[in-house]
Amino acid sequence: MIRGKRAEKEYAKLYKNIELPTEEEDYSEHWDVKVNGIKIDVKAIKKDDENIHYVEFKNVLGKKGWLYGDADGFAFETKDYWIEVKKEDLQEMVHDKCMDKVMGWDFYELATRPGAKDLFTKVKTIDLCHIGKIKKKV
Repeated sequence: MIRGKRAEKEYAKLYKNIELPTEEEDYSEHWDVKVNGIKIDVKAIKKDDENIHYVEFKNVLGKKGWLYGDADGFAFETKDYWIEVKKEDLQEMVHDKCMDKVMGWDFYELATRPGAKDLFTKVKTIDLCHIGKIKKKV
């Protein structure tokens, strides 16, 4: 949680005209920063490995994950850059790469955690670079 809030503040520094969500919007609509009217969900580096990001199809309650939230796009953090990806482009990429995949922990396999109703996949950061726009950190 702390890592995510830090990343949101750092990402927001890239832009001048931003809006932040209310607590309810952040929780229910899955976005962190609005830039010129475009809602962005910021994704921090996970476990100090900038080469891996996770995409959530269903949340821990089994409801729609952030991939299907109200955000228009996503900003994935790396050590030196942000990768901005449009929601539709990310949806298309993971659907194509996960089609016919089995449950597992490898890239583009479907995973869930014990005791949770979530469903997610692990994606390669380099693949996000191919569908997104790269911005240098401030």
